[in-house]
Amino acid sequence: MKRIVTNILEIDDVFYNKSSVDLYDEDFIINNDKVDIHKVFLIFGERYNWLYEHSNIDLIAWEIEHDCFDWENNSWAVAKYCPKKLDSDKFNWKKYSNYVAKYCPNKLDSEKYNWKKYSKHVAKYCPEKLDMDKYNWKRHSWVIAAYYPYKFDTNKYNWKKYSWAVARYCPDKLDPDKFNWKKDSDYVAKYCPDKLDPEKFNWKKFTNYVRKYCPSKLELKPYYTKKEKNNEKNSN
Repeated sequence: MKRIVTNILEIDDVFYNKSSVDLYDEDFIINNDKVDIHKVFLIFGERYNWLYEHSNIDLIAWEIEHDCFDWENNSWAVAKYCPKKLDSDKFNWKKYSNYVAKYCPNKLDSEKYNWKKYSKHVAKYCPEKLDMDKYNWKRHSWVIAAYYPYKFDTNKYNWKKYSWAVARYCPDKLDPDKFNWKKDSDYVAKYCPDKLDPEKFNWKKFTNYVRKYCPSKLELKPYYTKKEKNNEKNSN
């Protein structure tokens, strides 16, 4: 849709019924069928999603051109609805970086992007923009394991928290010395039993998972007693 850069919104009864404020209020109305929507937003708060869904005007562009746009609180709306006007120096990268990754990745500034909080959004929406040195491995390692194992870095990966994702999505990347066997042994039994290390596996907590998903591996269990073996045979 080609939008008109303006702050003046023409309204009718149908449009009025979709509004959450009284657009016919005498403080806003112009010639009975128009309102200064910028003024309305200043009083009642910005509703850009509503405006861009139900009209053909580009208020954001108008506000930027007239130097009255609130970059601090509404940068997200520029990325979503008016990316051509995105000013990298004014944009609130700390709070709204994820909107750039999702709606206008061509505007992504790697040096200003909030990698600490929104790394996974780059991986999800624009992996070509991934900077693996800036990526937040501590918080979002699992996304790489699940969707981009070719970007996997065994030394940066958060094995303590996200070993499960390696076992489930890219078992060929599983490092038995780094894997969190205490917490995530069950994922190995279920998704990649060929990677099961009998010396490291948490038998105390997850023997039942071996019994369920890879019973042939039970014989690898240290101190696998004759009684246990007979019980397995009897259960089968």
